[in-house]
Amino acid sequence: MFKKGHILISMREIHTIAIVDPEHEKITWALTGMWAYQHEPRLLENGNLLLFDNRGNNGKSKVIEVNPLTQEVVWSYKGEPGSALFSKKASSNDRLPNGNTLIIESNNGRALEVTPAGEIVWEFYNPKRAGKDDALIAAIWDVIRLDPGKLDWLAL
Repeated sequence: MFKKGHILISMREIHTIAIVDPEHEKITWALTGMWAYQHEPRLLENGNLLLFDNRGNNGKSKVIEVNPLTQEVVWSYKGEPGSALFSKKASSNDRLPNGNTLIIESNNGRALEVTPAGEIVWEFYNPKRAGKDDALIAAIWDVIRLDPGKLDWLAL
Protein backbone atom coordinates (compact mmCIF):
# COMPACT_ATOMS: atom_id res chain seq x y z
CA MET A 1 0.00 0.00 0.00
CA PHE A 2 2.97 2.38 0.49
CA LYS A 3 4.53 1.68 -2.91
CA LYS A 4 6.55 4.16 -4.92
CA GLY A 5 4.21 6.17 -7.10
CA HIS A 6 1.39 6.17 -4.57
CA ILE A 7 0.30 9.56 -3.26
CA LEU A 8 0.00 10.61 0.38
CA ILE A 9 -2.95 12.99 0.84
CA SER A 10 -4.24 14.91 3.84
CA MET A 11 -7.90 15.82 4.07
CA ARG A 12 -7.66 18.36 6.85
CA GLU A 13 -11.34 19.15 7.32
CA ILE A 14 -12.28 15.50 7.85
CA HIS A 15 -9.14 14.73 9.91
CA THR A 16 -8.02 11.98 7.53
CA ILE A 17 -4.78 10.92 5.88
CA ALA A 18 -4.77 8.43 3.01
CA ILE A 19 -2.54 6.75 0.47
CA VAL A 20 -3.91 6.74 -3.08
CA ASP A 21 -2.86 4.41 -5.89
CA PRO A 22 -3.39 6.69 -8.91
CA GLU A 23 -2.87 3.88 -11.42
CA HIS A 24 -5.75 1.84 -10.04
CA GLU A 25 -7.70 4.89 -8.80
CA LYS A 26 -8.17 3.51 -5.32
CA ILE A 27 -7.25 4.26 -1.72
CA THR A 28 -4.82 1.67 -0.37
CA TRP A 29 -4.72 2.95 3.22
CA ALA A 30 -6.51 5.59 5.30
CA LEU A 31 -6.58 6.62 8.93
CA THR A 32 -8.65 9.12 10.89
CA GLY A 33 -9.47 9.89 14.50
CA MET A 34 -5.96 10.23 15.91
CA TRP A 35 -5.60 13.93 15.05
CA ALA A 36 -7.59 17.04 14.19
CA TYR A 37 -6.99 19.51 11.32
CA GLN A 38 -3.56 18.02 10.59
CA HIS A 39 -0.82 19.45 8.36
CA GLU A 40 2.27 18.14 6.61
CA PRO A 41 2.01 14.38 6.93
CA ARG A 42 5.28 12.80 5.88
CA LEU A 43 6.24 9.18 5.46
CA LEU A 44 9.56 8.60 7.17
CA GLU A 45 12.27 6.19 6.06
CA ASN A 46 11.37 3.88 8.98
CA GLY A 47 7.83 3.51 7.60
CA ASN A 48 6.23 5.73 10.23
CA LEU A 49 4.18 8.84 9.60
CA LEU A 50 5.15 12.27 10.98
CA LEU A 51 2.54 15.04 11.11
CA PHE A 52 1.54 18.28 12.80
CA ASP A 53 -1.72 17.69 14.66
CA ASN A 54 -3.17 21.19 14.87
CA ARG A 55 -5.95 20.67 17.42
CA GLY A 56 -5.93 17.05 18.57
CA ASN A 57 -4.23 17.71 21.90
CA ASN A 58 -7.29 18.92 23.85
CA GLY A 59 -7.56 21.89 21.50
CA LYS A 60 -3.80 22.48 21.44
CA SER A 61 -1.26 21.18 18.93
CA LYS A 62 1.32 18.43 18.86
CA VAL A 63 3.68 16.78 16.44
CA ILE A 64 3.41 13.01 16.35
CA GLU A 65 5.20 10.10 14.78
CA VAL A 66 2.82 7.19 14.40
CA ASN A 67 3.18 3.67 13.09
CA PRO A 68 0.55 3.66 10.32
CA LEU A 69 -0.12 -0.08 10.62
CA THR A 70 -0.40 -0.46 14.41
CA GLN A 71 -1.55 3.15 15.07
CA GLU A 72 0.97 3.34 17.93
CA VAL A 73 2.27 6.84 18.62
CA VAL A 74 6.02 6.24 18.90
CA TRP A 75 7.06 9.88 19.45
CA SER A 76 5.35 13.17 20.18
CA TYR A 77 6.13 16.75 21.05
CA LYS A 78 3.46 18.90 22.71
CA GLY A 79 5.58 21.82 23.86
CA GLU A 80 7.06 22.56 27.22
CA PRO A 81 5.25 22.67 30.57
CA GLY A 82 3.25 25.90 30.71
CA SER A 83 3.89 26.57 27.02
CA ALA A 84 1.81 24.21 24.89
CA LEU A 85 2.48 23.99 21.17
CA PHE A 86 -0.36 25.67 19.25
CA SER A 87 -1.07 26.64 15.67
CA LYS A 88 -4.77 26.72 14.80
CA LYS A 89 -4.77 26.85 11.01
CA ALA A 90 -1.31 26.17 9.58
CA SER A 91 1.96 24.49 10.47
CA SER A 92 4.72 22.24 9.26
CA ASN A 93 7.24 19.68 10.45
CA ASP A 94 10.18 17.74 9.09
CA ARG A 95 12.41 14.98 10.43
CA LEU A 96 16.00 16.08 9.95
CA PRO A 97 18.92 13.82 8.97
CA ASN A 98 20.34 14.14 12.52
CA GLY A 99 17.13 12.62 13.98
CA ASN A 100 15.82 15.92 15.34
CA THR A 101 12.47 17.36 14.28
CA LEU A 102 11.97 20.79 12.75
CA ILE A 103 8.63 22.26 13.83
CA ILE A 104 6.96 25.35 12.40
CA GLU A 105 4.25 26.74 14.66
CA SER A 106 2.93 28.97 11.88
CA ASN A 107 0.25 31.04 13.58
CA ASN A 108 2.58 31.95 16.45
CA GLY A 109 5.40 32.94 14.09
CA ARG A 110 7.72 30.38 15.64
CA ALA A 111 10.12 27.75 14.33
CA LEU A 112 12.08 25.33 16.51
CA GLU A 113 14.20 22.21 16.35
CA VAL A 114 13.74 19.55 19.01
CA THR A 115 15.71 16.41 19.82
CA PRO A 116 14.09 12.97 20.09
CA ALA A 117 14.05 13.60 23.87
CA GLY A 118 12.02 16.79 23.31
CA GLU A 119 14.81 19.24 24.14
CA ILE A 120 14.79 22.48 22.16
CA VAL A 121 18.01 22.87 20.15
CA TRP A 122 17.11 26.34 18.85
CA GLU A 123 14.00 28.41 18.27
CA PHE A 124 13.09 31.52 16.34
CA TYR A 125 10.19 33.89 16.91
CA ASN A 126 9.31 36.14 13.99
CA PRO A 127 9.78 39.66 15.38
CA LYS A 128 7.47 41.25 12.80
CA ARG A 129 4.11 42.46 14.09
CA ALA A 130 1.21 44.41 12.58
CA GLY A 131 -2.18 45.83 13.47
CA LYS A 132 -3.31 47.91 16.40
CA ASP A 133 -0.71 47.78 19.18
CA ASP A 134 1.23 45.18 17.13
CA ALA A 135 -1.33 42.56 18.16
CA LEU A 136 -1.00 40.55 14.93
CA ILE A 137 1.86 38.07 14.65
CA ALA A 138 3.55 37.56 11.29
CA ALA A 139 3.04 33.88 10.51
CA ILE A 140 5.82 31.59 9.34
CA TRP A 141 4.62 29.15 6.68
CA ASP A 142 7.73 27.02 6.26
CA VAL A 143 11.37 26.81 7.26
CA ILE A 144 14.20 24.83 5.73
CA ARG A 145 17.16 23.90 7.91
CA LEU A 146 20.39 24.25 5.97
CA ASP A 147 23.35 22.03 6.79
CA PRO A 148 26.19 24.42 7.78
CA GLY A 149 28.68 21.95 6.28
CA LYS A 150 27.20 22.57 2.84
CA LEU A 151 27.51 26.34 3.04
CA ASP A 152 31.26 26.56 2.47
CA TRP A 153 30.59 28.72 -0.59
CA LEU A 154 29.60 31.51 1.81
CA ALA A 155 32.36 33.68 3.18
CA LEU A 156 31.39 33.29 6.82
